[in-house]
Amino acid sequence: MQEGGYAAAARVSHLSVPSVWQHIQALEKAYGVELFARAGRHVEPTAAAETLYEHISSILVQIESTFDVVARSSIDQTIRMVAGARMMLEDLAVPLAAFHKRHPNHLVIRQGSDRRAEELLMDDQADLAMALEPGPDRKSPHLHYEPAYTVEFLAVAKRSHPYMKSRSAQLADLAEHPLVVTLAGTHGRDALDQAFHREGLQAKISVETDNSAFTIACVSAGMGIGILAGRSNGELSKKLASRSLSDKLGQRRIVLMWRKGRLLTNPMVDLVEQLKLAPE
Repeated sequence: MQEGGYAAAARVSHLSVPSVWQHIQALEKAYGVELFARAGRHVEPTAAAETLYEHISSILVQIESTFDVVARSSIDQTIRMVAGARMMLEDLAVPLAAFHKRHPNHLVIRQGSDRRAEELLMDDQADLAMALEPGPDRKSPHLHYEPAYTVEFLAVAKRSHPYMKSRSAQLADLAEHPLVVTLAGTHGRDALDQAFHREGLQAKISVETDNSAFTIACVSAGMGIGILAGRSNGELSKKLASRSLSDKLGQRRIVLMWRKGRLLTNPMVDLVEQLKLAPE
């Protein structure tokens, strides 16, 4: 489904090309439909293959994860995790340290935006991820979303910034100043764009970043007002002023994500529960 050809599929599955072809032929015979069709030098899945994959992908993930669950050495297995930079620096370091004291599992922690986290999970390059919860129409049908804790949208700027000194804190006031925001298509940016659209406003975007830590760095350098989801008492922004935008953009949950159908090992379950306590 993902490799674009028999040879590439053979490499990742450690099978010969004829073996891959025979497996596909057997599936097509069993289901009575064509599953793959040639498109130039590549092979593309048919609509029937897309439908089949949608229904069995979580089953395949579950079967694959049973090897980790039943393995006696699960306590020694590496746990690969993805999180945003701000989240790691302000929310997760303490609970991760607490987990590390109780479990010998080797942790591999990578930085990634919401979109990147989902990609790494789907490519089986990560076991768990933490990110802003996407809107209902943005959720992947192939991922499980576990609520962790809630953060609020904030406007952050230098204490001397006119917006922070003003008594008015409407979106129209924000629209008068250069903004530092996350990239288009990210969940936080979607919330901002929708709010501005509802009020018929046009944002003056000066800088786009792919994580809140970069946003705060740009704000600290005087490049504009930062819009981010986080905590007003966060360590990274303690030298800046902040205003809550919850009444305008709402609040957003941080969620833990893993591939739908995956069975978590006991250490992973404990890690998930520990990370839910992150803001405490």
